[in-house]
Amino acid sequence: QWYVICRQIVREKTLIHENHHIIMGDDTIRNFGAVIAICGAIALFGGTTFAVWTFNVESKSDFGDGEFEYKFGVTEVEYDASFDGDSESDSFEYDSSDCDCNDLEDFFANLQMMFYALIACGIGLAYLGNSGEMDNVPTLAGVTALLSIAILAYTFMSLPEACEEETEWFEQFDEDPAFFKNAEADDEGGDRELNAMPSIGFFLPVVSLTLAGLLVKPELMD
Repeated sequence: QWYVICRQIVREKTLIHENHHIIMGDDTIRNFGAVIAICGAIALFGGTTFAVWTFNVESKSDFGDGEFEYKFGVTEVEYDASFDGDSESDSFEYDSSDCDCNDLEDFFANLQMMFYALIACGIGLAYLGNSGEMDNVPTLAGVTALLSIAILAYTFMSLPEACEEETEWFEQFDEDPAFFKNAEADDEGGDRELNAMPSIGFFLPVVSLTLAGLLVKPELMD
């Protein structure tokens, strides 16, 4: 009888694989949920330090050498430019009149809602781990994983298009908008090079996807 009682306690406090081998405790679930929520919060409130995408153009001509770079955070964009030793920088929120970027504003408004949902999922998982209510963990973890994939796919596919609608820089290089891009253009009297690539903030949903995936398939940690 004591064996039955102890086994029931373990079931209530721990995710168990089909062979009844203990592989993940409620502390782990709580910590995973907290990290997922933190990833969402960093993306939302980390500014351009945790930008999701960077866009850079360098030019060399008879008139001088110049470079400008955009860092796209979830709530604001930062602009850095230099020309023959002179430089300037500024940042704008997407919904401000200074930005005047409706397509980017719409894109990032949707992305912000997705990150708020990711925070909610992380808090929910942390609560389930703290309370020991394990039955709903795989379902919520599955939702978190799908949401993380949606954030990655939406950013990868839609952000370059939104940027192009505002700047038309890809068109000037005779290139289609793309999340990863390295292109060159030769003009009379000078050359230009375009580089687009993900930044550190883009990989935050990768972290949440990994953790949520381990909660869905905890035997991977065994």
